[in-house]
Amino acid sequence: MASQHSPTVREELSRPLGRPRATGDLPVGSPRDEIIAAAGRLFAERGYAQVTMSDIARAAGLQQSSLYYWFRKKELVLHATFAVNRVPLEFINRIGAQSGSPALKLYRLVRFDTLQLCNSPCDVNELERLAEGQPELFADFWQDRQRLHDWVVTLVNAGVEEGQFVASDPELVAISVLSFDEGMQKRFRHQTEHRPGGASLFRHQTRQAEELAEFAAATMLRALLRRPASLSLLQRQAAVFSDD
Repeated sequence: MASQHSPTVREELSRPLGRPRATGDLPVGSPRDEIIAAAGRLFAERGYAQVTMSDIARAAGLQQSSLYYWFRKKELVLHATFAVNRVPLEFINRIGAQSGSPALKLYRLVRFDTLQLCNSPCDVNELERLAEGQPELFADFWQDRQRLHDWVVTLVNAGVEEGQFVASDPELVAISVLSFDEGMQKRFRHQTEHRPGGASLFRHQTRQAEELAEFAAATMLRALLRRPASLSLLQRQAAVFSDD
């Protein structure tokens, strides 16, 4: 009998995270997504070392044998959570070499990052708390985060040099952009609890992930553009690309 192939970290990370659903609710993903979401919560609550594969299977509502179909070891589950940084980093690495203005590339990056965060099985805020406490396990996570931050800085500097953007502190812009995207994820993940007619004292209309992504990109770019009226042209240019 042929031996079962054990996926590598790279192979695990190359699997898709799932597609957005046409509702404003947090999407119900594949069993793999459920595993990543459950593991992320457990890692944040207990610490990576204190969580077993049995714990992850139980939290995901799976038999342990089913968990091993998706992930052969806990390290692979941990690395799969890094996709919240790696996916947008791979995206901007790809489009950064393409033609197009810095403003167009930044618009597409913000839109893409917000969309993938909203539809990620992993809560980026929980993951960052875990990463702060266990830096030795999260070196790759922070390196990806630094590269993503640096890309935003590069695009802002280029936009200023080309006269598209107003003069601004590129480091502060990068922090603001990525923090804004993460905030959109939090509101998207919890919006069902606050929908109109619900029990919460704070209620608001539910929004689709795509709507939040376009709004995030438009808001960030409008604040940077030397000519804010050019935003509509930028949006038409970005609409040509299917970046989900």
